[in-house]
Amino acid sequence: MTPSDHPHPPKPRGPIHLVVPRRPGADLDLLRAKLEGVAALQAHDVVWHVPHQRGDIVQLARDAAEAARTDGGLVVAAGGDGTINAVAAAALHAGVPMGVVPMGTFNYFSREHGLALDPEQAVQDLLQALHAGDMRPVQVGHVNRRMFVVNASVGLYPKLLAERERASKRFGRSRWVAVASAVWSLFRPAAGRRWRVVMTTHHGAEVQHEEHLVATLFVGNNPLQLDRMGLPQAQQVADGGHLAVVMLKPQGRWATARTVWNAATGQLDKDGAVTSIACTELTVAPASWRPPQVKVAFDGEREWMAPPLHFRVGKRPLWLVAPSPLVRDDAAQPALAAAVAETGAPPAPGLIPV
Repeated sequence: MTPSDHPHPPKPRGPIHLVVPRRPGADLDLLRAKLEGVAALQAHDVVWHVPHQRGDIVQLARDAAEAARTDGGLVVAAGGDGTINAVAAAALHAGVPMGVVPMGTFNYFSREHGLALDPEQAVQDLLQALHAGDMRPVQVGHVNRRMFVVNASVGLYPKLLAERERASKRFGRSRWVAVASAVWSLFRPAAGRRWRVVMTTHHGAEVQHEEHLVATLFVGNNPLQLDRMGLPQAQQVADGGHLAVVMLKPQGRWATARTVWNAATGQLDKDGAVTSIACTELTVAPASWRPPQVKVAFDGEREWMAPPLHFRVGKRPLWLVAPSPLVRDDAAQPALAAAVAETGAPPAPGLIPV
């Protein structure tokens, strides 16, 4: 069943529950004044949900989604893909639709769905869609009990996220910092753990299984991100019912640099160190010694999980309140191409932390 096969949820008519993350260097008072200055928003009751600490965003999102379910309101994520992940998971669990005001570094999710990247314009578009009752189903993925909307991975990617966080605290949060920290990480010695990947694809009553041994695994649920890397599986993900699996073989520094360049120029499908396949579910576990937990990255966040890891397409869609019809801004370069243009340093294949 694809997302569009699910019934349309009722139109939100209550308050707007706005979830805003606490980020280093962010001026929350300035943001609040800017958004409250949007005339259309002044006609609505707005409840602000701001965490005391960065780590409180998951529980805060759950509280906001439950409040929206109780009062018939709309829960809105005002942040990047990590904040969107927390709010989306909470909205899906509570059975309520959500809105998004993009405020992240790369905004993969928002770009895929054609949302305005200017916060004030995004609020206006969101309210217009809310009044018109425009909302669309969005496919989500799961890794064990956690949901993701953009990507999830094991291996190198969690290390890049850790490097980005350290660099952001020192130099500030920007695309340049994310790209530079990722490239720096790629040229440092990496762990040599291998992963055994068993993928399953359903074609009606037929079930196919494939097994691979890889060093790094990346699972994509964002067609725009996949398309910019040059992966043909982007269309299967866009059609619904599939996840794109990107597997990297162990390789040296210069070979890694070549893979990075192929990703930045949209030629990742031609790289001999990369295998990409679309599937409906997959199971991943360390190939030899099995540690009690492994670090998993999803939508820019990290968490320790006990193997084996089970990735799958969600049975229920996330409902996104957004203008219709969908008009994607293809002229606005997303993370991969924009990072190259702004810094001259090509990012890794889907490995630049969101």
